[in-house]
Amino acid sequence: MFQETACVLCNAMETLSPGCTCGAIMQDNGPVTDFAGPYSPYFHIGFASSHCPHLFTCPACGKDRVITVPLLRI
Repeated sequence: MFQETACVLCNAMETLSPGCTCGAIMQDNGPVTDFAGPYSPYFHIGFASSHCPHLFTCPACGKDRVITVPLLRI
């Protein structure tokens, strides 16, 4: 049975502001899948994943970090 899910960050239901090791606040650049190929906001659904990996970048030092966000069942 197919269960519909949504990423709370992709759908602007929540925000996440992780801190970088340099002390600055990292910015969400969207799902990692957006950087791996053609735009596909629902890429994770086809693979029945339970998480949406987001790329966060520090505006101060440029460090990148991937944070996996659990998908919300809707």
